[in-house]
Amino acid sequence: MALPSNESGLDEDLSVRVDRMVNVLRAYFAAHPETHCLLAVDPGQRALRDRPQAGVLFSEQPVAAIKIDHDAFPVEHRPYLMELDLSTKVGVTLLSESVRLAFDDRDPERVAQGQGQRIGAWLASTVSAQALAAYWAQHVLQTDDLDRKCVLRFYDARALSLIWPILSSGQQQVLLGPVIAWHALDASARPCVYTAHRALQSDLALTREQWQSIHRHGFVNRALGLHMEAMERQPLPQEVETAVASAARADVWLVDPDDKVAFIGHALTWHPQFDRYPKVNQMLRQLSEDDFYTGAISALSLEEIAEIQSGSWLDEKTVSPDR
Repeated sequence: MALPSNESGLDEDLSVRVDRMVNVLRAYFAAHPETHCLLAVDPGQRALRDRPQAGVLFSEQPVAAIKIDHDAFPVEHRPYLMELDLSTKVGVTLLSESVRLAFDDRDPERVAQGQGQRIGAWLASTVSAQALAAYWAQHVLQTDDLDRKCVLRFYDARALSLIWPILSSGQQQVLLGPVIAWHALDASARPCVYTAHRALQSDLALTREQWQSIHRHGFVNRALGLHMEAMERQPLPQEVETAVASAARADVWLVDPDDKVAFIGHALTWHPQFDRYPKVNQMLRQLSEDDFYTGAISALSLEEIAEIQSGSWLDEKTVSPDR
């Protein structure tokens, strides 16, 4: 299960959130001295940078890269694991910096620009970074329901926050593998811990329905990023749920990626069930293969959008969202 360690804190000063999480992580690993603290890093968009004046020297730490046999992942873009020795000043300094970077990368503007999440997790495991990297290499490249090779981006905290809820308990434990506790930020940038019971299976064996959900997650996170930028804050848990649910409905009506992102955005800014508004539903039913949703929806008047946002129409005017 994934447990958020605090309810909100979205308006708190960044330094306060960083200090709190650093203290929580140090306390956890102090209470579990048998475990290694393994930092999951994704350098695909941006590499970690040293700050010598602050004693931050990531480049001097040994790393264990996750081997991904996929053209989209050259060696320099592969995620990797770095062990942090929290019994040393250097290890604690790197822990503090990694937490700061994790929160910093959730800045709404950076997320909307697609700058990526450099820090994926702080993992508690009794195995070494090399052993866990080898385990991840066995599971990161999956074959989807259409027999395509796909990278399952569980090392990305925003991706994992959407993947985890759709997995069965057995699949969750397979994903954890030798990880006892998977500390990360959830979709709302709240610290959380992923744990699971003992696995009764050896591989993820994702179903067709799960793959369909996973393929929608890119649209969900893109729409949430734009919403974060517009609202200048982190998404609320209910907004994440709205984005996930509306993405599934967008799949029913739309093909164009930008149309799907816009559809999810309207569910976030107008109303979670906006596509049940009669005029919108009629427009969706009349879309042809050559029509774009973004063009058709622009025909709504400001008054109609205001009515959608009010939700006053929902009981008496609601229609089925199905085709």
